[in-house]
Amino acid sequence: MKNYYLKLSAVIAILAGVLMGCGGDPNIETAKLNLRNADYDGVIEATQRAMDENPENADAYFYMGSAYLDRSEDLPPSERNEDLAKARELLLEADRLYREQEISSNEAQVAELLVTNAWSAAYTEGVSRIDFEGENDPEQVSMAIEYMHNAIALAPDSLINYEALSEIYYVADDIDNAINYMMKSIDRSPEPDVNAYQRVVFFYQVADRPDESFDLLQRARAEFPEEIFFTQEIANVYFRRGQRDEALEVLQELIELDPENAEYRLVFGTQIYQEYINLNNDINELYDVIFDLNAEYREVARNPQADANRLTEILDEIEAAETQIVELDEFRFEIAVRAEEQLMAAYEIDPDHSDITYTLGAINENKGIALADQRNLIDDMDELAELDARSREYFERALPFYIRTAELEPDEPENWLKLFQIYTRLGMEEEAMDAAERAGI
Repeated sequence: MKNYYLKLSAVIAILAGVLMGCGGDPNIETAKLNLRNADYDGVIEATQRAMDENPENADAYFYMGSAYLDRSEDLPPSERNEDLAKARELLLEADRLYREQEISSNEAQVAELLVTNAWSAAYTEGVSRIDFEGENDPEQVSMAIEYMHNAIALAPDSLINYEALSEIYYVADDIDNAINYMMKSIDRSPEPDVNAYQRVVFFYQVADRPDESFDLLQRARAEFPEEIFFTQEIANVYFRRGQRDEALEVLQELIELDPENAEYRLVFGTQIYQEYINLNNDINELYDVIFDLNAEYREVARNPQADANRLTEILDEIEAAETQIVELDEFRFEIAVRAEEQLMAAYEIDPDHSDITYTLGAINENKGIALADQRNLIDDMDELAELDARSREYFERALPFYIRTAELEPDEPENWLKLFQIYTRLGMEEEAMDAAERAGI
């Protein structure tokens, strides 16, 4: 029994009546007989003669399409594409002619249905072979791809085909084709699909193709100007390129769409603050350099014949690294100020947004930590005292925001852990013990 249109009992009954009919065009009767005998070439030859005699003969298109559809079943899935595409073309043309000529025969009732059922079978065969969350047999993945190409041959305008095939190619680790077919879905869609754009952006990231990803992000942002995801990703690209002014401009444009939208301001502040966090790596690397240089200095200095020139070079390198740390900290603080401005505006709009309160706490805490770390660079006691006072001031500013976050999300251990850390830094031992208990430590 054929997988495609002989599955449904209603269709079987209709076609049984069709194939048993008699009379009419002798070429069509020959085609019916040949179809019953699975002589598909004979069907095609007979129906071609019927078309030559009458190009508007709907039955000729119907039976030729049925022959191609049946013949495809005898082929491996990888070789069906051409026959299925031909079957679709012929059967839909038959359906058009039946409607145009107001013919209500059995054939007229099932012409389009045959294509739909064939597509449904091919699509199901494709997606049912894939575990999109787990491991997959490569042979099954290859077979799924072949069936999805058959589904496209039968329904080239169906976006779901391209999206499914894209995801199957992703499972197959074929990122280029995953991108290609999701883009086909985007380009064929009458309405922009935000999820499809997001998926292609992800594929580009996996493929490490940042320039193409950026171009698509720009296109997506034009389609969805209020969609936070695309604005964030564009800002990320600019930040990674060192184009900080461009990144901030993009984020500012998002806020200008709706100045009273706390979520937009949260995105602005968080995105800028992420750049602050990214600079931590550079600063930590400099501290590591200083640690290694100090170790080298001690090693060289212990030698009775110490190289005075090398010792001087090491001290110069340490001083340069320390200067760079201070400069980077100043730059980080400038970034943090801009982030805090937007987050405070967001806080005024929505004081009960836990992400806003948490991030405001984190900004001030990390400022305090940055200043505390600079203690290792200073010997002067007065400067150390001033640094300690400034560091404590930021920890005190962080405290109410962390308290508010814990009030908003009392069941989140991370909130109480943050409070424990701040209380400890501020010497508030009783409060620290209570927060530690709430954090489960």
